[in-house]
Amino acid sequence: MDAWTLKQKLQHIQSSNHFIDYEEQPYELALHMMKHIGSTDPVLRDELIYVTFATWIGQGVFSEDQLRNMLQLALDDQHLFYGIGEQGTDSVFTRTFSVLLLPPILNVDRQRPFLDKEDIAGIHHRLTTYLEREKDVRGYADNKGWAHAPAHAADAVEDLAQSPYLERTDLLELLHALAVKITESSVVYIHDEDQRIAHAVITILRRNLLEQKDITLWIDSLHQGDQAVNRSLLEISHRNLNVRLFLQTLYLVIRTEEDEPFPAVCSLVLQALERDK
Repeated sequence: MDAWTLKQKLQHIQSSNHFIDYEEQPYELALHMMKHIGSTDPVLRDELIYVTFATWIGQGVFSEDQLRNMLQLALDDQHLFYGIGEQGTDSVFTRTFSVLLLPPILNVDRQRPFLDKEDIAGIHHRLTTYLEREKDVRGYADNKGWAHAPAHAADAVEDLAQSPYLERTDLLELLHALAVKITESSVVYIHDEDQRIAHAVITILRRNLLEQKDITLWIDSLHQGDQAVNRSLLEISHRNLNVRLFLQTLYLVIRTEEDEPFPAVCSLVLQALERDK
């Protein structure tokens, strides 16, 4: 199905409040949507394909086997890793909207478990690898809409971190993968990336499986690349500003939390911000 035909069909479905009549084959249409998930048309990609996926997944339209198949497609080399490492190209839209399918699928799994430990381990491996390898961190691209890789990946981490199959070492690996994006030096984030990443970190911390030394070392690690070889003064400035903004946002969100480990984390974050003055 070409992009124009798909757009017309999805607009019709959306006008019917995503109601599926007896002639529709939702899973077959979903496979067509996967082929166009990286469209440079922001209406097709964001308002139609993503919204239809999120709505139908939430409504239980797809079977467990179909959800598992879509999950594997989203995580494969032609979607989550399509053109990985490129910067400023249109391949970013395929990657960032593929990763955005993880939260609604993982949300279904929390309500009605169908993914096993091996499935979750596979998602964890692909997602942490993606966070470490994604180089295109544009927020909004003129005429093409949202790319937003750090924010979309953080949303996926937030959902994945709630899996009971993830243990302390798994959560630490998620934190270290998020740190790669927190310490970005090519740009200063201006599209709420700090908030989306902070909420992912809070979800990890709320599991209360990490030791205080784990958290201390992780916060300290955010400053360890300040004097990296071959990094320009501008890059160092970008990195420091992104780290400071993240820490400030994290503090503002958790400052009223009374459950462990948040009081101790608040103190650690304040200490890091004091050192950063």
